[in-house]
Amino acid sequence: MSAPTASATTASAIGNFSLPVGPIRAAIIAAQAYIYGYPILAVQRVQSLLGPLNTMNLNTSFASADAAPFWKAIGGGSHPNVNVLYSLASLDLSNGPVVLDVPAMGDRYYSFQLTDPYINVDNYISSNPTAANPIGGQGAGSYAITWIGNNVDIPGTTKVLVNYSSELLLGRVEATTADQQQVVDLMEQWTLTPPTGYNPTNNAVLPSAYLSPISVLNAMSTAMTQNPAYPADLYASQLAKLAKIGVGPDPADPTTALQVQDYLGPVSRLAAAIATQVTALLLPPLTDFIQMVSAIRNHGWAVTRPNIGDFGTDYVYRAGVAFVGLVANTPDQALYYPGMLDSTYLPLNGNRTYLIHYAPGETPPIDSGGFWSLTVYNSQGKLVDSSTTNVYSNGPLVIQPDGSIDVILSKDDPGDPNSNWLQTPSGRFSVYLRIYAPGQAASEGTWLPAGIKRTSRLFGLF
Repeated sequence: MSAPTASATTASAIGNFSLPVGPIRAAIIAAQAYIYGYPILAVQRVQSLLGPLNTMNLNTSFASADAAPFWKAIGGGSHPNVNVLYSLASLDLSNGPVVLDVPAMGDRYYSFQLTDPYINVDNYISSNPTAANPIGGQGAGSYAITWIGNNVDIPGTTKVLVNYSSELLLGRVEATTADQQQVVDLMEQWTLTPPTGYNPTNNAVLPSAYLSPISVLNAMSTAMTQNPAYPADLYASQLAKLAKIGVGPDPADPTTALQVQDYLGPVSRLAAAIATQVTALLLPPLTDFIQMVSAIRNHGWAVTRPNIGDFGTDYVYRAGVAFVGLVANTPDQALYYPGMLDSTYLPLNGNRTYLIHYAPGETPPIDSGGFWSLTVYNSQGKLVDSSTTNVYSNGPLVIQPDGSIDVILSKDDPGDPNSNWLQTPSGRFSVYLRIYAPGQAASEGTWLPAGIKRTSRLFGLF
């Protein structure tokens, strides 16, 4: 499975590897290789869990505090969303388009996101067509998901072009407990039809843990060979660097994977192995640090970068997103804001109480058919075991006569009929704001969430 321009990566672009690589340089490049290749291995692990290719896997239950979420594989199981129901499929488009049929979805939000092996978003089918992603609408539709390397027409369908023959298809549809069965009935009408004569096969099963760091790097080489970087000219310098230690496609034959042991001597190979292990250990705290810096800059909320879902050469951010939530939306379709600090830049703590206030006209901006939600998680990213799982703009939400909205974050019920209550756990917690079909002000970053105001003191001190 490949991108159409893979063969453009030639030996001259990769460089000359006759010179040995010393241990220090081998360690630096190995760390860079792990950051570069982590997303593609994460995608392959998800694919290995899904069974037959071109088959829709439906999740018809909401996440709860004591249930493993459907998307554990694509987001580590943390910070599950309780406002949408999901579907997931691993697509093989090498033999021709796969047709997705969607019934009329009414006025509810839905999207089908197509994500490539490097976790860039290739296309959308959505109730919220935008200039960047114009395909979809509320009515019924038949969509031919088509790899540009095998670009054929399917009569009676809308063509949806993607850059790779291997894609993840993630469906999201707005739902509440009140209309859950209605939504499930719609989901069960979603169908995927592979090309005529296609024989469904299971995805290759990857080992749950590789035996050594060097085998991780070699697995990345295999994955990069099966799904070459696209477009080749954008990533040629990175591929040239990684190939110096035997990571990536063979410059003489891009269909063959390089092997680290063929390029590094024993000492350099040991240095590369140590660097790979250390980088794997550092990725989670590095991701937390990046989010915390963003929260400090933005009134306590970590803000999505504009290049999410279209990462280019921002490899560190891409790896961090792959670790936190593999199939991330682009800003025109959905935005997530992790609330991590209060308005005085102290961590959120369940032994305090807080207020999120939206003045009239200052609620999260949404386009027609969109919605926003607030959800609390404990320090492990798990839902709080409470009946107040979330505040939901299209669900039961108390709006004051002047149009303002107050959300109180506290362990105990504040007993305020004019406010919305989100129960918090003891100790550290976070609150996530999600906006689906965001308005222009949000997607362009001119609107940001207001700070989370602390309304009580911790142990009477501050």
